Amino acid sequence: MAIQRLASFGFLAVLPFLAACNQTASSPATPPLDAATVGPGAMAALDDVERTREKHKSEAAGMAVMSFFDPIGITDIAEPAMEAEHQREMDEKYRRVEEELRKTVAETEALKAQAQANAARTKVRRRERSAAE
Repeated sequence: MAIQRLASFGFLAVLPFLAACNQTASSPATPPLDAATVGPGAMAALDDVERTREKHKSEAAGMAVMSFFDPIGITDIAEPAMEAEHQREMDEKYRRVEEELRKTVAETEALKAQAQANAARTKVRRRERSAAE
């Protein structure tokens, strides 16, 4: 019994170091996105997804360490629930990214249609001027 408590206290002593290690770990390099191309809302949503992904990695690493010190296997029960919660949270984040990208596409289409209408008006004005001369 004393050994189990010692292992639990040892785990509590290791937690701050584990959190520090996860914060300094570098993620795989992702190509930078141009904010003018994607849009500020989509960029914020993508940044939120990246932060959430990093948080999930650190939680999974913490769970792995806890399972090492878990003599009764409680982490085996908690791990599927944690993974389900992670999946639900990521689904929400990706849904937001999709909404923001659809808004950006709609804005781009509207600007494209406006530019085509302006070009057509300019063409008509040029024809009218050349016919008047």
